[in-house]
Amino acid sequence: MKKNFLVTTGLANMWEFNENNFLLGKRCEFYEFDVSNERKPTNQMPKEISIIRNVDHWNDQEKRIKDYEYIKKILEYLLEIISEKLSIIHNVNEDKEYWRVIIYGWLSQYTPAIFYRWESVRIFFEKNKINKFYTNFISLNDADYIPKNHHDYIKDFDNDEWNHLVFLRLFHFLNIQNLSLVEKRIDKNILKKSEFPLISSSAFDTNSGNLFIQLNKSIDKIISKHAFKYNKIILDSFYFPKKEFLKICLRCKLIPCKYINLFNFSVKEDGLSKEDKRIKLKSLLLKVDIKDKFIQFLLSNLHKDIPKSYLENFDSIKKKILPFAKKKKIIFSMHSICDNDNFKIYIAETKKVGSKYIYVVHGGGLTSKLDVRFNYFEKVSNKIMRWAKSWNICWDDNKQNQDIYVDLSPTLPTIKLKDSKIGNDCTILSYEPRRYVGNLLDSPTLEQGIDFFNELMQFIDKLNPEIKSKVKFRTKVNYGYNCVKRFSEIFGEKKIDKLSINNPLSKTLLNSKLIIATYPQTAFCETMHANIPTILIIKKNHWPFTKTALDTFEVLKKNHIAFDNFDEAKNHINKHWKELRAWWNTENVQFARKIYLSNFYNVKANWHQEWSDYIYSSKHL
Repeated sequence: MKKNFLVTTGLANMWEFNENNFLLGKRCEFYEFDVSNERKPTNQMPKEISIIRNVDHWNDQEKRIKDYEYIKKILEYLLEIISEKLSIIHNVNEDKEYWRVIIYGWLSQYTPAIFYRWESVRIFFEKNKINKFYTNFISLNDADYIPKNHHDYIKDFDNDEWNHLVFLRLFHFLNIQNLSLVEKRIDKNILKKSEFPLISSSAFDTNSGNLFIQLNKSIDKIISKHAFKYNKIILDSFYFPKKEFLKICLRCKLIPCKYINLFNFSVKEDGLSKEDKRIKLKSLLLKVDIKDKFIQFLLSNLHKDIPKSYLENFDSIKKKILPFAKKKKIIFSMHSICDNDNFKIYIAETKKVGSKYIYVVHGGGLTSKLDVRFNYFEKVSNKIMRWAKSWNICWDDNKQNQDIYVDLSPTLPTIKLKDSKIGNDCTILSYEPRRYVGNLLDSPTLEQGIDFFNELMQFIDKLNPEIKSKVKFRTKVNYGYNCVKRFSEIFGEKKIDKLSINNPLSKTLLNSKLIIATYPQTAFCETMHANIPTILIIKKNHWPFTKTALDTFEVLKKNHIAFDNFDEAKNHINKHWKELRAWWNTENVQFARKIYLSNFYNVKANWHQEWSDYIYSSKHL
């Protein structure tokens, strides 16, 4: 008789193929993420496997919002506790706001990720109280999976082995009576081979080997230190058209530099203090008296996962940063505050001498009522440059500090795009969800994303032959499901519009007769602004929109710019393909387009001048 076996991760060699395999999530289905057949289990797979799938609890928007409210409530408490302990460990007298700049970005991603896994286990066994289960485990060393920094955490939370460790910690902590743990001995070399590599299709990655990127980095490296010493205003990690950027630098008497390398450095671990700060953190956190079981679990395990940049490497990073932090600056930045710990430590330190940090929004679209950063940017910034006034009710939060916002135009390269020709392609802009949850989701779950992709393939197949022959598929990153490979296997490799330094989005837009966006974010904004015929196809219930976003979506839907039904979108495209511009240029469609842009991507005619004026005047902040 078959036993009930619980599968928690995508480690193929942990399955028991001859049992009833209960899957804790879509991520467990290793065969779904094995399009190249490189991750085969060492045991022979039978032709038929008994599989019982578990529905992702974040498919339920009400549940996701409930979890969001709980996490938002406990994050401030966690920050206060951890800040106090880090000050003790590093023998410094820093307050919570200092540590907020440094650790809150990571903490606000890590906490939802762990809580998601906690709830997966809790809900599963709440539904299966009577039946007995067993699961396999392997002995792994926690120390092997400690991230060096926040950026490493973002890369590594998709790691099957780390996730295996997290679920094993949960099972030990919860002491589930109807679950037995069975140790399985596996050759660690086999495990390493089965680990899924994250593959980026982006040629704009700063770690890319692309010659142009490397040349740009080399030039930046030469001038960045000198520019940083001289410039009173720092424009870090900035999207801005080159010509206008140079004009602003000239007006403000700045050495033109975007500091690509200045904060991207590593410290030598062998030169660090031998004092075990991690053990000390464990000891301090275990003394915290709290009744909440999840917080108990988080605090008892946080020392295993907190990045080295906040513990072992903190002093070395701070020492390297301090010479730059002593002078008062006005810092404009888009990306570095998100996950660059060196930059975050710099900001925390330079705020002490009166420096001002201005966060510049670098992406957007139909706004979500869930703030996946839990107000991080608002709480660490002196000002926030937003793209449109709709951001004042972003996340449906009436308590937001409105004085912090400044309305300035987006500065992405496509804002200068001139639609001088009509393209031929029917381009699909797609994205791929990650296998594991690494932060709060304001977008579809993995399960929803895969179902949507499969429906998208059927939709394309039903388009008129003339249109189908013009289809191109463009996406950024392969997170494991490999949508690009799957698409090319059905429609051919020539149908892939590959992202590269020589093929930016602007080129794709000019080559397109129609853009089909499958996510309501930055790329959709850019196509709408470029005034190229565009439709948006999404499942509305997959996106936790604000009221403003929902209302705007309905306006777009009424005018056939947005669809939440593939058949309706297919019929519209088939009907208007030959005269797309005639439909697109109708008064009501253009009016709906302008409503969207006004709310979410407001590029003003004098966009360069308003930015130039604000940056010039910022020295008086």
